[in-house]
Amino acid sequence: IEKAALPRYKTCGGGIIGRTIQALPIDVRHVIEQDCHTAQLHVVSEGLSFTTHRSVPIVSMTMRDQFDYALLSAAQAAGAVLYQRCAVEEVSPKDDSVTVMTDKGAMMARFLVAADGALSQVARKVGMADGRVLIPALEYEVMLPQERLDRLRGVARFDFGILPHGYAWAFPKQQHLSIGILSMVQREHELKRAITQYLDLLGCGDLTRIDRHGFVIPIRPRTGPFMKNRVLVVGDAAGFADPVTGEGISGALRSGQLAAQSLIDGNLEEEAVQGKYTRSVTESLMPELRAGRLLARLLYDCPRLRSWAFLRQGQRLSEAVTDVMAGTRTYRDLA
Repeated sequence: IEKAALPRYKTCGGGIIGRTIQALPIDVRHVIEQDCHTAQLHVVSEGLSFTTHRSVPIVSMTMRDQFDYALLSAAQAAGAVLYQRCAVEEVSPKDDSVTVMTDKGAMMARFLVAADGALSQVARKVGMADGRVLIPALEYEVMLPQERLDRLRGVARFDFGILPHGYAWAFPKQQHLSIGILSMVQREHELKRAITQYLDLLGCGDLTRIDRHGFVIPIRPRTGPFMKNRVLVVGDAAGFADPVTGEGISGALRSGQLAAQSLIDGNLEEEAVQGKYTRSVTESLMPELRAGRLLARLLYDCPRLRSWAFLRQGQRLSEAVTDVMAGTRTYRDLA
């Protein structure tokens, strides 16, 4: 059930990291605008720069309208039925089913998977406990002359020290640059000032063709459980975004796969499905999120310690985080 008509614009940096590409059940090469085999990490406040390279892409750049539509098309080819321009108005769990009231009428199913993002209406309507921490982020789609875009090609850039408790990024796309900034503390007004400074740092401050978007990212998961009354929450609705980078696609993909496998293994029996989903999330997702929060505290809450760490071990830290993005290491390894 989709509120919008797809394909549609989705506010997102559009960087698909290596571990996500590896886990995708379909080939999405046709919606990748360019691959970045190089990542640059800058600690602007200290004047430090580090570069990492990999033989396989560290980040693959896409636009979410095309990426999401590729996933949807594959699901439809596998037999899924899409109801688009269909808004959910109410959710009513029963003993052995869930009724979803939409603006196009009522629908009933054995289970409902809530993949409706950080502001999940479904989770709220069924009274699911929250406990997530939502942080603000801004993204600007910046139109650049082709020669300037060519100079940025193939490099994903990450900048710390642009604002005290966050970072900025610059992702090159085929015809524009996606620039974003987030803060781990909720001060949206500071983001606008910081992203203006970041545009100047990148040499884009004189441009007028900029599309501006804002959104929120959950950097801490719900207190649980992640299933209630036959409703399973996944992705940002559950709070599974990366606590270090704010990247949400990999957590959405992984939790969606765990939810699907739990429905299959639980044979669509409520108690069995809930037990399997709870165990799989607890064992495979939660330890990595907890370890990621330790690194996030170093990067965002302890600026003096961060400066000391990057002065002493900056390249090693950059290589390690690149390995996590590439899927060859985990935050638990780093911890």
